[in-house]
Amino acid sequence: LERTRRLPPDSKLAALKAELSRLRDEGYTQVMVFTQYTDTMDFLREALAADGTKLMCYSGRGGEEPAAGGDWATIKRDEVKRRFRDGDADVLLCTDAASEGLNFQFCGALVNYDMPWNPMRVEQRIGRIDRLGQRSPTIQIVNLHYEDTVETDVYQALRDRIGLFQAVVGRLQPILAELPRSIPAEVLASRTSTDSLAHRLEGQIDEAQGGGFDLDGVLEEDLEIPFLPESPLTMVDLDRVISRPDLLPSGVEARSLGAREYGLLAPGMKEELRVTTDPEYYEEHSESVELWSPGNPLFQAPDLVAPEVDESEEDGSSCTGARFLRSLLDGG
Repeated sequence: LERTRRLPPDSKLAALKAELSRLRDEGYTQVMVFTQYTDTMDFLREALAADGTKLMCYSGRGGEEPAAGGDWATIKRDEVKRRFRDGDADVLLCTDAASEGLNFQFCGALVNYDMPWNPMRVEQRIGRIDRLGQRSPTIQIVNLHYEDTVETDVYQALRDRIGLFQAVVGRLQPILAELPRSIPAEVLASRTSTDSLAHRLEGQIDEAQGGGFDLDGVLEEDLEIPFLPESPLTMVDLDRVISRPDLLPSGVEARSLGAREYGLLAPGMKEELRVTTDPEYYEEHSESVELWSPGNPLFQAPDLVAPEVDESEEDGSSCTGARFLRSLLDGG
């Protein structure tokens, strides 16, 4: 223990501080930092808080923020996202508990302080910010490794040979799924060479790429995304509909619970459910509220039966249900 105490500061911690400074200088004012273990997250928050960094945390313990006296106060899951989005913290330290269900498309940079032995978990982390609605034109992902380790050799081989995160599904998935067992086995074997696993992995990749059924390739060739015209209605329009009992389907009732939030009761339902027409509000409270929009099973088409009128407009086009709804909303 005494020899351990005399060791110099952690080199990876120094690298993290340098990367956070660089990202801040390049305009990335908020950064997510992932660790594999909660103990590592606690170590980082003590070190970064001592430098004056504004921090929040999320792990299996839930959300945490600084409290008086140097303690950390527990906050709800939804509060973590809301407060981080509102700028209450510059860095969100988190474990893989944050890689499921929490989306941070307002954050443009992510640092993997620890690299999990399953590469697909790294992809899940990146998916927290690399998603629709991302505000930054370019996101930055920083992966930190210790030199001369089995882990580093494996990730280097994966990056160089297959462009790691473009091939985590398909014929290579069984190989990647074995890494959480292969890496510790290689380390515990105490071999003098640390690159034997990387060499075996490259051979397996060559064999897998030489034949077999590639689901990814089939999907890329056959999947054609159809043209989707811009919707004539917005969520604001739908909010005006749900607040109009005369436009709701027969038997459907909506009770206002707040701004763009309603208690919806439809035939066959034993109790009302909370719905919203605000996508951002839904994003923050997806576990307790539904987004009332086309595609959701709770959404039933409003009563759009027009009175008996000439459906031909001056430009020769027909008066569609959307146009008729528009006319109602606009007072026409």
